[in-house]
Amino acid sequence: MAAEESIPARPRGQRKVPRAVREPQMLEMAGRIFAARGFHDASMDEIAEAAGVSKPMLYSYFGSKDGLYFAYVNAAYRELIAAIDEAVAMAGSDPEEQLRLGTVAYYTYVDEHRHAFRVLFREIGDPGGELASQRHRLVRRVGAAIEAMVVAAEARPWQPVDTEVLAEAWIGAARSLADWWLDHPDISAEAMTHRLLDLMLGGVRGFCNAP
Repeated sequence: MAAEESIPARPRGQRKVPRAVREPQMLEMAGRIFAARGFHDASMDEIAEAAGVSKPMLYSYFGSKDGLYFAYVNAAYRELIAAIDEAVAMAGSDPEEQLRLGTVAYYTYVDEHRHAFRVLFREIGDPGGELASQRHRLVRRVGAAIEAMVVAAEARPWQPVDTEVLAEAWIGAARSLADWWLDHPDISAEAMTHRLLDLMLGGVRGFCNAP
């Protein structure tokens, strides 16, 4: 895992920066501070200083600290889901490869954006609203890959497979291992991927083996 992140301050005085550039910069600095301080202890003054903007500019973009926080959470979650989607698309129609590449993308994201993971999963817990709908889409995608593995293996038709439960177990295990990983940064993203695959694929394959 990469070395522990610091919170670099951006120089003030940047003028006429397009919103499409300025807003992600502010969100990135906000995310780092929310991860380091927690929502309640993070201040708009510190975030503005780190982002190299004035506090009134933060308020003009996001309205409040709550607005800034949820803007960051939504952006980070979309980025995570997009990374997984892109990786899964590279796997073609092979469901086991979809699960493998999706898991690689997940742990790579955690490795490169530890502050985002802390905010997404240590700070807010279970997501709601738009985040919940994105998470449900991820569960469906994992469930579809598991179901495809079971169908391809001609699993026991008399033993129904609850793919949603298996998908929730897969995602929950990935999240729990990532949370543990933050406190054990000497392990690589590749090694974490292998650990999850060893843990979960055996259970999925168990449904695929005829008695």
